[in-house]
Amino acid sequence: MTVSRDGKQKLAEALQRVVAREGIAGVSVRSVAAEAGVSGGSVQHHFPTRAEMIRYAMEQTSAAVEARLLRRPRWGEMQEWTRDILLDLLPLDADRRREFSIWLAFVAHARTDPTLTELKQQTNGRLHRLYSRIIRARRGIPVPEDESLVHSLDPETEREATLLQALMDGLSLRLADSDPDEAMELGPQLLDRYLGMVVDSQ
Repeated sequence: MTVSRDGKQKLAEALQRVVAREGIAGVSVRSVAAEAGVSGGSVQHHFPTRAEMIRYAMEQTSAAVEARLLRRPRWGEMQEWTRDILLDLLPLDADRRREFSIWLAFVAHARTDPTLTELKQQTNGRLHRLYSRIIRARRGIPVPEDESLVHSLDPETEREATLLQALMDGLSLRLADSDPDEAMELGPQLLDRYLGMVVDSQ
């Protein structure tokens, strides 16, 4: 069986399924080929090394989340749509729990791979900017045209964005280990409590 022109994407999806089931340790040319239903040679045609295959799949995971967030409406009641974006990032349903477990495996593996570390840092930077914009929107603070000046112009909001990011990271870990029904109830409650006590109280 040959790999079609969108074969790289299909292989990345196969690798993600392997990671969700077996972790990074389960990733090999043979396991990904079997999952995708192709030959090992087809995998190596697109990804000469295991590291390249893992990096591509990690990039695709990050890009899929970013694309989904960009499709979220940003109109209507501001507190509602900003809350919806934050909830979308939490592992509240089966798909997002799987997505989170895959990303967590990639992040852990990044400790031993400098190229993955760079990708993780880029993703964290984009998330930080998203959290900063959400805080600014909820507080009615304008964003300067040159976003590179944001930190120097308003360091307090940037610290608040770092705190929100830490809250989201920690809450995601807590919810991923929770019963699915408990996560669906607890996640929005804790997020709303934080937003009310910290972000919206200023």
